Amino acid sequence: MPVFSLPRKKARLSLRTGNRRSETERRRITDIKFAGYEDTKCIQVDSPSHLYLAGKAMIPTHNSDIMNNVIGRFAHLDPCPIMMIQPTIEMAEDFSKSRIAPMIRDTKVLNGLFYDIKSKNGKGEAKTRDGNNTILSKIFPGGRLIMCGANSPAGLASRPVRILLADEVDRFPASAGGEGDPVGLAEKRMTTFWNRVMGLFSTPTNEGESRIADEYLAGTQEEWQHQCPNCGEYHALHYVDMEADYSEHEDKKKRKIIVVNDVKWVCPDCGFKFSEQEIKTTLQKYVPQNPEAIQNGIRSFWLNAFTSPWLSWKQIMTEWLEARGDANREKVIVNTRFGEPYSLNDNTIDALPLMKRREQYGAALPDGVLLLTAAVDTQDNRLEYEVCGWGFGEACWGIVKGMILSKPDEAATWQELNGILDRIYTFADGTGMKIARTFIDSGGHYTEFVYRYCEKNLGSGRFPIKGYANRPGIPLVYKLGKDVACKVPLVILGVDDGKQQVFNRLGVEEIGDKYFHFGRDGDEDLPYRGYDEVYFKGLLSEEKRLVKRNGVLKNVWIPKSGVRNEPLDLRVYNLAAMQSMKPDWGLLYEQLHGQKPPSGEANDVSDSDTHSKTSGLVASRYVPPEKRTKSRFSRRDNEENGELAPKREHHSRKNVAKCSSYTPNYY
Repeated sequence: MPVFSLPRKKARLSLRTGNRRSETERRRITDIKFAGYEDTKCIQVDSPSHLYLAGKAMIPTHNSDIMNNVIGRFAHLDPCPIMMIQPTIEMAEDFSKSRIAPMIRDTKVLNGLFYDIKSKNGKGEAKTRDGNNTILSKIFPGGRLIMCGANSPAGLASRPVRILLADEVDRFPASAGGEGDPVGLAEKRMTTFWNRVMGLFSTPTNEGESRIADEYLAGTQEEWQHQCPNCGEYHALHYVDMEADYSEHEDKKKRKIIVVNDVKWVCPDCGFKFSEQEIKTTLQKYVPQNPEAIQNGIRSFWLNAFTSPWLSWKQIMTEWLEARGDANREKVIVNTRFGEPYSLNDNTIDALPLMKRREQYGAALPDGVLLLTAAVDTQDNRLEYEVCGWGFGEACWGIVKGMILSKPDEAATWQELNGILDRIYTFADGTGMKIARTFIDSGGHYTEFVYRYCEKNLGSGRFPIKGYANRPGIPLVYKLGKDVACKVPLVILGVDDGKQQVFNRLGVEEIGDKYFHFGRDGDEDLPYRGYDEVYFKGLLSEEKRLVKRNGVLKNVWIPKSGVRNEPLDLRVYNLAAMQSMKPDWGLLYEQLHGQKPPSGEANDVSDSDTHSKTSGLVASRYVPPEKRTKSRFSRRDNEENGELAPKREHHSRKNVAKCSSYTPNYY
């Protein structure tokens, strides 16, 4: 007998008893197009191979309705014992009250089946309920519906069943009491039925820990795909293919506010962009990625919220953009909206490919560098430093990484550092450049020595810094702290954001914007650059993991055992130094080369989240002695611009994110 036929469909229409109509029923039909229905159909058809369904990530669309339809179909057309498993007994009771009971009440054929058929009034109508029909157990002619929790071994091993439905299996306990896997226990109840069917449903949880993800991969992996209106190819809708036009600002409480103006889907094949309306009216179907798995008797299906008629793409992307940086909110969106397992560790970069990037610059500075920054990390027995060059699109060149092997409380240590930071680094044509800004770590046991050094050298753009760790949502260049005893402005950094930015840029593989270059040893001006195997291991010395602290999930950067992390810290500090200056790359190019930059780069301004376009020189270019002129700071201009700048008598305490660049002396 066909599963769906129009007469039966009409007869099974829900009866309303004065209840408010649902949002679905208030919508009107505007068009009818073909759509696949394999996920519901396959579980309702008897299978000699005991086929079962693994439904992944259907929370915003189908899961509950699929299970309701399965229960209603078998109770009406093919009565048999049915078991529904929820993660807990309480959830099973809630599902029975909120989903099963309304379905029975409002569906004509079910309304009669689940009443005591022996109790009739004079008109042959159901009069009273069967006493055996409870919240967790409902009897109908020829079968029974049992609902239980995965944490109840007694309920799972109660009696034989032919149809087993397990909801939210990723949230099941590892063991039902002390008796083992809940699904395995329930599955043993099905062995006496040759035509048994099992359905597993869930949104995925963590990558590597998700049962539904494993079941999905073991099955046919049927994705709900849409046909591209241009090239005709079918594709699943993934968030990585969504292009959002949005604006971002902060409210008075510093909360991130996202306003999404438009969302387009970009076809992975042809690259054409289409609106939500265009894509949702195209042909759609399930496309198996692993059709051979049907031989194992497993069909698995996947769809996400982008296919849902109840959620707009704007709403989904707004939720995602607002959640970025907060591990708890990210996990919710990735699991329930995107239908994907949440990755606990997204640091998959290998050191070997980075080492192969190393380049022979041919001079201390390669062409393309428009700005120099430096970073210094303070240890009990040494200083470690790195000098970086920056250019259009925030491309970065590692110039030199080294260390000073003496204690920070010795004057000779800081004198040697002066030699490195005061050096004029030259290009192949002899043009020279000095370091524009240096950030020096003030943590550890030598804070006062760092403050004193920075106070003496503030005119050279050297600032003490302090990092805030394990504080999600704090940007890399955060704010200026209170003046310390020696009147030095302390720069506060959000190092979590900085590390994420560094790892994001390490993942850029094409030379261009935000690409990291690394120098190779052997240049005459700098025979030793310091970018060896130890450096790259240190650059990748930490990984971000999702951990639970005080009952709350947090993304935390965890150091790898036995690996020093100074190279990573130094690159974070250099990135912060560059971003704090908000360089105008076009202006820098013109000042360095005496001409306007090439077409397409003239208006290139640093595009980091904390940047705004500014004017003013941000790099020091070497000028021959006969052409040297003195430059003086304009205190009035600095104050008007809110600069993080060396001033003779006053130090700004305004937010670094609003600070302009300063004008250093020419040399």
